[in-house]
Amino acid sequence: MFFKMRSAYSVAAISAVLTVAAVASAAYKAENPSVVVHAKGPLGLNIDGKSSKLVVEESEKNVSFKTFLNTIDTGNGMRNTHMQKRLGHGFNADGKEVEMFGITLSVPKDKVESKKSGTVTGTLNFHGVSKPVKVDYSVDGSKHVSAKFEFNIFDHFPVTPKFTADDKEKLLCNTGVCAKPEVKVEVSFDLKE
Repeated sequence: MFFKMRSAYSVAAISAVLTVAAVASAAYKAENPSVVVHAKGPLGLNIDGKSSKLVVEESEKNVSFKTFLNTIDTGNGMRNTHMQKRLGHGFNADGKEVEMFGITLSVPKDKVESKKSGTVTGTLNFHGVSKPVKVDYSVDGSKHVSAKFEFNIFDHFPVTPKFTADDKEKLLCNTGVCAKPEVKVEVSFDLKE
């Protein structure tokens, strides 16, 4: 169950990252978004989560893409519930538990070419922890955008007085079986003016 939960989380994060990398102008909107998160478990277990929820926001310098953990579907209702319960909560600097369903990727607008392909470094924020992430993206002639990136889920779970390193390890385990913390995310959408 933890494997699917982690996978769904990863999909959400990746979705946000890919969208940001592909859109460099406020004149465009993301339509038909697809976010897919791939995770691995023991003995070759593949875990995939999917979402079609993507919010695009733009400031003077950055384009941000946001998706939500509770919109990721792994194809198993129980796994979705466990994922949201275990990964949808974090701890603030005071050690107080808070809900953290949003996953945001911000990319500098001046680093993205809207009609080509390339790699851009963005900032992935999850559980209040921001880390750089490299996103490979492409925009084809019909303005279809695709992107992909990888990250380690443990990088986004801070250790606090109420959330120890041992607790972090347990996030990806169920009945002694643990998923791998590395996740791959693939995002695609159509750019519309």
